[in-house]
Amino acid sequence: MESIHHKSEQMADAQVMQWPLVPSSVPVISISIVYLYIIYFAGPRFMKDRKPYSLKTFIQCYNIFQVITNFLLIYNTVIFGKPFSAIWRFCDSFDEICGRDGIEKQLEILWWALLLKIVDLIETIVFVLRKKSQQVSFLHTYHHVSTVMYVWSILRYFVHSFSMVLIMLNCSVHVIMYSYYYLSTYGSHVQQKILPFKKWITILQMAQIAILTIVPLQGLVFKCNSTTTLFPIITFFNGVINLSFFWNFFTSYKKLKAV
Repeated sequence: MESIHHKSEQMADAQVMQWPLVPSSVPVISISIVYLYIIYFAGPRFMKDRKPYSLKTFIQCYNIFQVITNFLLIYNTVIFGKPFSAIWRFCDSFDEICGRDGIEKQLEILWWALLLKIVDLIETIVFVLRKKSQQVSFLHTYHHVSTVMYVWSILRYFVHSFSMVLIMLNCSVHVIMYSYYYLSTYGSHVQQKILPFKKWITILQMAQIAILTIVPLQGLVFKCNSTTTLFPIITFFNGVINLSFFWNFFTSYKKLKAV
């Protein structure tokens, strides 16, 4: 039975290898390099003698787009998969949790999630065009680039049911976060009313990262197989780095408010 499960996952992996962006790391690395070049070099040089753009309508549309697309990813993950089972069944194969059809559907959803993470890079370019240089922090850029590479690596190297948990939690946080961003575009009056929720969104982000970092350690504790050993190690180190940056941001923000 185990060999049948493994064969099915290999077939799903072979299908993924034919999708755009997946077979080689060159496209996602190239996109990341272009992104960093624009936000740190080309963008600031372009804006040097220009007034900041408003882009209010674009930002509102972008935030609505993010809320809708993240919600759709959550909906499809829950309807066509079993993310709640995958939390505690880390050592079980994708087949055992979802069945063959479930693997193909969930990997398709993960591929769309990769595209969405690439679209997320637009957010930083908007910061540059609005001359919001303080928002182009190392935390912000590292988080965006590392997330693109992490999701790509799951598709390329790790056919694992935990991707359902990843999408469900991450996209849930993004629905809340971009709803907040959308409301904040309606002026200082609305911003003052929703400001108390800002710190809780950061706390929610850190809680999500902590869960996604700790839960995969099941693969090390129970020593399931080589995939479920390497995957939690990569997830753990990526999670710890992101969590430390978010924690530094959160503590510095609290200090600024206290002054």
